Amino acid sequence: MGWFKRTFQNTPEARIERATLFIDRKDYNNARLELDGLDQTEAQNMLNKALMGLVELNLKEAEARFSADDNEGAMEHLKLAKNFGASSDQIRTIQKIGGEYQQERRMEAMQRNAAKSKVEPHGDDPIWGLPPDDPRLQYAIHLEGYPVALRERLIPLGQEFAQAVLQIDQGNPQLSLETINNFIEKEPAARYERSRAALAIGNFPLAMSDLLIFGEELGHQEINNIHTGALLGQLFAQTGRGVEGIEKLNKIISNDSHPSLRIVRAQLLEHSGDLVKAEKEVQELLKDHPSSQPLIRQLAQIRMKLGNRISAANTLEAGFASCCATGTCSSQPPNVGALRLLARIYLEDRVMPERVTDLLQQLSGKVQQPQWEDHYLVALQARNEGSPFLKDMTTKLFSSLKDGDPRQTRVKESFQEIFST
Repeated sequence: MGWFKRTFQNTPEARIERATLFIDRKDYNNARLELDGLDQTEAQNMLNKALMGLVELNLKEAEARFSADDNEGAMEHLKLAKNFGASSDQIRTIQKIGGEYQQERRMEAMQRNAAKSKVEPHGDDPIWGLPPDDPRLQYAIHLEGYPVALRERLIPLGQEFAQAVLQIDQGNPQLSLETINNFIEKEPAARYERSRAALAIGNFPLAMSDLLIFGEELGHQEINNIHTGALLGQLFAQTGRGVEGIEKLNKIISNDSHPSLRIVRAQLLEHSGDLVKAEKEVQELLKDHPSSQPLIRQLAQIRMKLGNRISAANTLEAGFASCCATGTCSSQPPNVGALRLLARIYLEDRVMPERVTDLLQQLSGKVQQPQWEDHYLVALQARNEGSPFLKDMTTKLFSSLKDGDPRQTRVKESFQEIFST
């Protein structure tokens, strides 16, 4: 087939040929979009190949993110891999690798601290003299992230409990949960570890129950850089109980000033539609954390929802300026989500074309596997430039979403000229 027909036609044959080129270039996502909806055997076989490619790419990216200590980014790519068909074993393997990276970082931090304090080890087999893969050392490092009072409650639970805790990060949360069940009545501090195991297998109700009881009996506190009250608030949000979560966080915050509690409360306020209170909460948080790009992005999102699009754009621009003015962009690069949001505002409003080009160039260097939002931005740019391929791009963009997805409304509003015909 000639390049003209391959480029412009929308027949199954043309789509299959375009998909073949995409697969040859390892551009599996565009291949998937081309093949979506085709029922020919050849198309289905190619689609399976594209999905397998996407699984492999996202698993590799998740491992790379874990290695770079970007756990949030790693989890996003694991979720994508699962959506594209990754098996539970594949997901658990990468989670296990992520747990190993985390343990390595904790061990290195503890060894640095031990060297600084010049504490001499005691005994013939001191814990810090053990090899890195020794379970005793791994468990000791894990417990170092606990407050002292809680750590002293867990140590007497012995080897069986220690092995169960390590199984969570080793990719065996179900086995861990079954073992930890035996310790719950004996020691309420064990509930936090069971909540971790429950989260790993997707049992949100059990995780919430354990965190609630943990907080009531021992008080919510920070464990290995995670505040149990903030984690509980996030679970309220994920289970659609945002209002209840706000009430619970209000009670915790009255006795605890940990910033993560207020960050989660601001997220819950935003999701529940109380935008004025959410905006005020984030503004207060930014006074203490003025360079926090996640908070800057959230403030911009809230102002977008309030209809203050210019203010939202100015908020994001100010955040980028504060990052780059001191030459620290290499240590705190612009947040991908913030770049997407600013580009979206300018593109939807058809303003600042030169700035848009700059933003899209930055995104192309940061996003290895384009997501739906990236395709949406490209379609907006095509609309603004009067591209003849806009209808096909918009149709694919819309059809890739499930019915009821709120993004469908956004597409219809942004491309009214396409959907009104």
